[in-house]
Amino acid sequence: MTQVKKAQKVVVIVNGLSSGVFLAPRFQARGIACIHLLSHAIFPEGIKSMKTADLNNTDSYYLESLVFEGDYDRIINTLKKYTVIGIIPGMELAVPLADALSERMGLPTNGTRGSAARRNKYLMQCALRNAGLPTKRFLCTNSEEEVLKWARSEGINEVVIKPMNSAATDGVRFCNSDDEIREAFRAIIGQENRIGEMNNEVLAEERLIGTEFGVNTVSWDGKHRLAEVWEYSKVRVEGAGNVYDCTRLHDWPDAKLMPLIRYAFGVIDALGIRYGAAHTEIILTERGPLLVESGARVMGGKIPPDLIMQCAGQCQVDLMAFAYVDPKGFLEQVDTAYNLRCQIIRKHLIAGCEGVPEGEIFAIDKLAELKSCVKGDFVHLISDWYVHRTVDMLSSPATVFLLHEDPEIILNDYRTIRDFEINHEKELFSVGST
Repeated sequence: MTQVKKAQKVVVIVNGLSSGVFLAPRFQARGIACIHLLSHAIFPEGIKSMKTADLNNTDSYYLESLVFEGDYDRIINTLKKYTVIGIIPGMELAVPLADALSERMGLPTNGTRGSAARRNKYLMQCALRNAGLPTKRFLCTNSEEEVLKWARSEGINEVVIKPMNSAATDGVRFCNSDDEIREAFRAIIGQENRIGEMNNEVLAEERLIGTEFGVNTVSWDGKHRLAEVWEYSKVRVEGAGNVYDCTRLHDWPDAKLMPLIRYAFGVIDALGIRYGAAHTEIILTERGPLLVESGARVMGGKIPPDLIMQCAGQCQVDLMAFAYVDPKGFLEQVDTAYNLRCQIIRKHLIAGCEGVPEGEIFAIDKLAELKSCVKGDFVHLISDWYVHRTVDMLSSPATVFLLHEDPEIILNDYRTIRDFEINHEKELFSVGST
């Protein structure tokens, strides 16, 4: 009797870009090969540079690479030679295709019914409201006069204007006057956003005051495991909005923070995220936790998983591989807490200046001297050899990671960096005269 050879088990990663680059190595470490599926033959301008840099570094992790050109059957037929155990989005732009393909193939899926609300920030807030969860005040419109009228009628002094669908704080503006609202509205409406979609409407929201957190989870069959909690610090940039300053890994939530976690779990339930990763950004206000936005994918920003593992003993990317490779084992440990062994901060460098670096970039050597600096990402700055003024996450010239057992050492190193950014930025980035 001829023995039938079992098809190789694989996961399909859709757009393994941004933090999605870390997924394939974690699955490979657990003995599962990966197929890379690109959602577009031609990516939007805002994604192209990311795609080129990331694929150059990760192509070796994939068994095969495919491109989706609108034909689901062709992709499904190509995958028939494998035993596919999951379809996983590597980034925001991948979510709709991962939802649709996993549903068509009868795999663990969040399905297409709620897919739009997992991408569209207006529908996202509506889903929460329909589920009985607290939300901020918000308006979706294509009329700037309607925004002005709404803000006055609601008594909102500071309005946040943003695209309906985008990523990395693209187009987000904080407005304190009618003129600022008009300017922000006109800068967005009718323009193509960073992920290649046309901004036909604008989302207006009340500005939330409080501490912002990123809650990272991994779910299986509707049961959610808390992977990490990150506390955000942002700074105001004139003419833009709030840009990322630093992100700190928070210890396991105490009683005061547990309402934040319960709210986050309610959010991902309302959005129909039953399988896989979610990155949910929430501000803890005087009214309680309120959603900024949630993504049905791993946290962006490319924080190396090994650094997170070193600090917490677990990380979202690794738990994703655990859930898909061993669902039973994952569920048995779904309530497992983590305890920080050391502290970690991701510092986004902020440039108020702009220009071509003159000679060697001072920041690279200077920051490497800091006691807690363990890693830096200057790839875009070096490849572009141009310092862009920081107006959002993607225009940050570089990222550095500070890690140490002593929180005071990290804090002092962070303050050193901020001092250079504020008082010696031209020297830091080697741009113009000091």
